[in-house]
Amino acid sequence: MGGLLNKDAALIATKYKAITLHGFWKVALFLFIFIGYQVLTYVDVSTKNPGVFVVISAFIPIMAGLLLISWRTRYKAFWILSVAISGMIIVRNSTTIAYYIGWICMVQRSAIFILLAFTFGLTLRSGHMPLISRIAEMVHGPLSMRLARYTRKVTVAWTLFFSALTMVLFLIFFILGEHVWVLFSGTASTVLIASMFIIEYAVRCRQIPISERGSMVEGIRTYFGSGQSVSNRKSDS
Repeated sequence: MGGLLNKDAALIATKYKAITLHGFWKVALFLFIFIGYQVLTYVDVSTKNPGVFVVISAFIPIMAGLLLISWRTRYKAFWILSVAISGMIIVRNSTTIAYYIGWICMVQRSAIFILLAFTFGLTLRSGHMPLISRIAEMVHGPLSMRLARYTRKVTVAWTLFFSALTMVLFLIFFILGEHVWVLFSGTASTVLIASMFIIEYAVRCRQIPISERGSMVEGIRTYFGSGQSVSNRKSDS
């Protein structure tokens, strides 16, 4: 009996370790792409006489996004061919496009924050579960009324945050210029997003009992890990 329990415990530990490691690599890849994108945008905008390679690099995020989307569709060949043709057009007209590098980077960066605002905001529609509520349910299982109300408010807060950040970036670009914009959109926006996480967690600690709340790490690990709730993992074990 004792040997069987030890074997089950070892299997559970191995499974949990694999899930944790998988989640870690997903987060690490996300951070690598995020930091790389910040550096790439700064280089693109700061280069005085951008050549063809700088012009192409400015379009890497949108091309990578299109290829990623195409991978989940029926018409992969069509999308891949479209991206390839677009790349050839960009190379052929790189001298002209070089004058608009700042605009290209601004539109792409703004599109990311607009997309995030829509991602959070669309889940606030009637009959839909708010995004933060969905993540909390993955961590805790069914939510109490108090936690459901709180996570809905947090989803609203993130929607307003990304909407406001997009408007601020537009104003900085048009009023202060692209060189100030690239610094703010990279460093300052990252600091603001990190601060938002910290402030939200501090508010959560004050309003939600410890038995009903999880850590930021736990939420990220669950969302980017197995996609299963804690209650489901317990029932599986």
